[in-house]
Amino acid sequence: MIARRRFWAGTGATIELGAELGKGGEGSVFEVVADSKSVAKIYHQSLDARKQQKLSFMAAHADKDLLAYSAWPSQTLHSSQGGPVVGFLMERVANRKPIHMLYGPAHRKQDYPKAAWDFLLYAARNTASAFEVIHRHGHVLGDVNQGNVLVGADSRVMLIDSDSMQITAGGHMHLCEVGVSHFTPPELQGASNFASVARTPNHDAFGLALLIFHLLFGGRHPFAGRPLLDSVGNSLEDDIRGFRFAYGSDAGKRGFAPPPRSIAMDLVPAPTQAMFQRSFTETGANPNGRPTAGQWIAELDRLRGTLKTCSKSRMHVFPGHLLSCPWCALDQSGVVFFIDLTVYTSNVGSTFVLAQVWAAIEAVKMPSMPSAPKPGDFVSAPAPLPAGMKKKSNRAALWIGTAIVLTGFAVAFPQIWVLFGLLGLGIWLTTKDTENKAYAEEMARRRAVRQAAQSAYDRLLDGWREPSATRRFSSEKQGLSSIRDTYTHLPAAEKRLLDQVNSQARARQLKDHLDRFFIDDASIAGLGPAKKAALRSFGVETAADVDWESVMAVRGFGQKLTATVMAWRAQCESSFRFDGSPKALQVDIARVKSTTAAERAKLEADLRGGPERLGRIKVETEAALTRMRSSLSIAARELSQADADLQV
Repeated sequence: MIARRRFWAGTGATIELGAELGKGGEGSVFEVVADSKSVAKIYHQSLDARKQQKLSFMAAHADKDLLAYSAWPSQTLHSSQGGPVVGFLMERVANRKPIHMLYGPAHRKQDYPKAAWDFLLYAARNTASAFEVIHRHGHVLGDVNQGNVLVGADSRVMLIDSDSMQITAGGHMHLCEVGVSHFTPPELQGASNFASVARTPNHDAFGLALLIFHLLFGGRHPFAGRPLLDSVGNSLEDDIRGFRFAYGSDAGKRGFAPPPRSIAMDLVPAPTQAMFQRSFTETGANPNGRPTAGQWIAELDRLRGTLKTCSKSRMHVFPGHLLSCPWCALDQSGVVFFIDLTVYTSNVGSTFVLAQVWAAIEAVKMPSMPSAPKPGDFVSAPAPLPAGMKKKSNRAALWIGTAIVLTGFAVAFPQIWVLFGLLGLGIWLTTKDTENKAYAEEMARRRAVRQAAQSAYDRLLDGWREPSATRRFSSEKQGLSSIRDTYTHLPAAEKRLLDQVNSQARARQLKDHLDRFFIDDASIAGLGPAKKAALRSFGVETAADVDWESVMAVRGFGQKLTATVMAWRAQCESSFRFDGSPKALQVDIARVKSTTAAERAKLEADLRGGPERLGRIKVETEAALTRMRSSLSIAARELSQADADLQV
């Protein structure tokens, strides 16, 4: 039985401690006998005066917001009444786990199996709220990392290790002296220690954005990507220092591409992408350059208001700006972020007759394609020429008459024929082709109008002939045919899997065994937090994910370090024992049947929804064709009129 220890609170009350709950480098945490909602942290070593002042200030200025979002000191503890501070009381944080157990897919499937993407979004929003509270009180977290942010099943977030935060107390700043490299912003990378570094909310904003990115993008690190240049990807710290955001719009120019099997940035809308871009590139290093915690709260709340759920799985929740489910697309590529084998259980045992469902699908006919309007469908009268304009000039007749008269005068009066020649020249100049020029210009204008009308009509006609208007319907129908074929062959596929149970049971049991060993929790020589984050960003989370090619694909892992990781995997595997008993095989058989039942229900749901989807596409397509035909009809009428106008 553990002996109780007595301490005095700053208020003078005696506090008795019970069992030790945990032990760290600085101190140990004990239960409080008379208060099950509180725990006590007692330091191993005596505290200097500044640390005592810091804790006394924190306890004296605790309020409901600080206590709601962090394990904030509520009272100081003393070994004797009025003696030096040796520890403090804080809220007991129960039923909460480090945030990386939520954003890591392997951990999440084990620790938060019911958490879909909306839960991750809620947790991200609550993380921003916790940061906002600390910043609003004039303090800075400083040491942001995946271990001091805890999340519960209610998505509520609590910050721990508050005694290490940077606290501003009455104008005096108590600095945070520690930090984790892969959460340290670029402008502070390379600092040997933080004992003399005053950090700002903008530095915290880097770590906050990184945690939010982890949550929304499957635990991937924004600076761990697939190198496009030899000079990048060798060290996570160097890539952070170089602002090499692997998912940004300009990632290629920075020498990176997103790692394989990762979630694309377009999962989130453009405003959210822009906030990540600001957080992880040079703009953010400027004072107040990164989005604040309050701005993240506003943006994530806005994003929460757009969420929708895929019709195929309630676990597939995604932002409303996307036209199709991103999780279904990832599932089809072999990358499964969310698993819910029970989602279709309500359909199991239901009456589903493939022939009837397919008949309903076939009953939805292809959108009707009306004939294209032609200029010949319209009767158009030519527009008259402008008032006073004649089609042909009378200049020739005038000249003939004038020439006869002048010739007669020249014969009668030969001595002044020169004068009659000059008179004829004057008449010619004054009657020069005025009417013919105006007519030619009018006809040139009409020909130009006709050419423009022809071009407009041809362009619309090309669009009409292009089958894109009906392509959606054909594509959906083809997809339904493929689903029907898969459904038809499902019994045979299940039989093949059941036949393989004996031969593959060992492999499945081994994977289940190795999936219980997380790299984050392992002590592997040469594998620090940054290296572990890099592995996680390439989908290597547990011993089951470890193989030579997967580890070697991560820049910075040479043959020696890869061999070390492989040796750790072999050590994990050494404790595996295959259970070939019929009872153990029944587990594998049940898994096959459960998976097949879920797939069957999924296919049935897809087929049941086929007529509705085809009908909707048909209505939308025919509406689009009606709009196109209206535009084409106007263009045909205008071309008909232009043709007629040339016939004047």
